[in-house]
Amino acid sequence: MTPNIQIIYASQSGRNQAIAGHLQAQLASKAQTVITEISQADAFELSQSDAIIVVSYTFHDGDLPDEAQDFFEDLKDVDLDRTKFAVLGSSSKTHLHFGRAVDYLTIQLNSSNGEQVADSVKIDRDADDDDWARVDQLAQRVLTSLA
Repeated sequence: MTPNIQIIYASQSGRNQAIAGHLQAQLASKAQTVITEISQADAFELSQSDAIIVVSYTFHDGDLPDEAQDFFEDLKDVDLDRTKFAVLGSSSKTHLHFGRAVDYLTIQLNSSNGEQVADSVKIDRDADDDDWARVDQLAQRVLTSLA
């Protein structure tokens, strides 16, 4: 059976939307994927997916994006029932709290009874070749966890 992976992203500059699209391309031959912008994502339906990947930028000096707030709050009331997940996103090392939104989302998905299957990935601004390799590795770990 083909696994179902939902990719949820928050993007202000387009960086994280590009990462979500890259992930979808990497996963397309082995999984059915759906990309959802985070303000349109329903946290209460996440456990219907075999795995979820959340891609988010960090706003200002360590905040979740405004458009991610409702999703994040809803996660507090969700039982992911061991749904597999991974989190990644872009930020800027010039900020005091580099990539903190990735940390917040990772902690909350774990607290919601999700099963983290890959280390979180933080990218400094635009992804370079090493970053894309880490994104591909995250995608492979998600696929491997579903085998």
